[in-house]
Amino acid sequence: VVQGGMTGLAGGATPQSREVAISLELLSGVQEIDQVGMTLSALAGTPLQVLQEAAMQYNLVLPLDLAARGSCSIGGNIATNAGGTEVLRYGMARSHVLGLEAVLADGTIVNSMNKMVKNNSGYDLKQLFIGSEGTLGIITAACLKLVSKPIARATTIAVTDKFEHALELLDSLQHRSGDQVESFEIMPKALLDIVYKQFPDYAQPIQSASGFILLMEISSSKSDELEVDDSGKPALQNLMERFLEKALENTLITDAVIATNEAQRQAFWAIRENAPQATKQESWPVNTDISVRRDKLAAFYHHASDAIRTICKNCRICGYGHVGDGNLHFNVVEAEGGDPDWPQKRAPLLAAIYASLSEFEGSISAEHGIGQLKTDQLKDTKDAHYYRIMTQIKNTFDPKNLLNPNRIIK
Repeated sequence: VVQGGMTGLAGGATPQSREVAISLELLSGVQEIDQVGMTLSALAGTPLQVLQEAAMQYNLVLPLDLAARGSCSIGGNIATNAGGTEVLRYGMARSHVLGLEAVLADGTIVNSMNKMVKNNSGYDLKQLFIGSEGTLGIITAACLKLVSKPIARATTIAVTDKFEHALELLDSLQHRSGDQVESFEIMPKALLDIVYKQFPDYAQPIQSASGFILLMEISSSKSDELEVDDSGKPALQNLMERFLEKALENTLITDAVIATNEAQRQAFWAIRENAPQATKQESWPVNTDISVRRDKLAAFYHHASDAIRTICKNCRICGYGHVGDGNLHFNVVEAEGGDPDWPQKRAPLLAAIYASLSEFEGSISAEHGIGQLKTDQLKDTKDAHYYRIMTQIKNTFDPKNLLNPNRIIK
């Protein structure tokens, strides 16, 4: 069983009876940064934050970011095809991988450490290892694409009454900014209240009487974005202010705050990044990691919420996440003050969420993988021919079922 930073949420790296863990913790280090080609090569056990900081020294950025950056490893990120907060603009982990090295169950080393953007020489085998969660081979190294470091950024928190308004705002901001939206996150008031309760020392830049808060961020690496206009403000911040003024005028938002410095920006992000921890401290939540087409996301949210209310009238619906790419962590927290029947309600609640997901043709896993926890659901929801081919690929690469057995394919 392959282990990276042990930050996964699907049980993929947790050994079971008669299983041996292979830790990649010592297989760590940056091998090369090519400033001209804008690539970074590193060993699989290297923490994501180490790679981010190494790239920053060359005014470059690895545009893959998630709250576990300090402990998750790049090998694990690639093996699970990790998402995070910047997928809307830059794509999943798969989008950043130019090449990789992997070791098969029989010890064969597959070297595909390609560093070229264009390379159409035969089957692109690296794509099989990305997202395979260590079931086909152990990723040991990778070459990653970098991008120019943003030099201007505008970050805001806003309050909106309706989920539909969030999607309308996202569409508007993308058009107004010329697709410079880096992050677009949503959190319902119920979740915001839990975060403020569990982390009372955190700054509370905005309050919400109802509805949702949105965390929106646009960025640019263009030098002219730093130029100030007649108002004395940088162009990007001015763009955000005009966008918010129009949104207020059209009653799409009821309140908004723009970060005026990096400390305020980090305070905004602390609310969002600590939301998972806050719900765990509050209770034993029902957690999901689903994705739905953006045009169906609001309808799914309402459908799933109604289904939950038929099971648990007073539980707190905390569907939050990367609304920009259709990925929600549609979680449910027990009623405030506790619920003696909560353990018995968990399975029906999860079933209700997945039933709603099926109605809208969504995915049971957006960014956290299948691991051990979703193998049955995967088999039930995947096209039968698709699942059969997946099984054939597993049997070809690992005929003795040695690598991460009973993960993904059961």
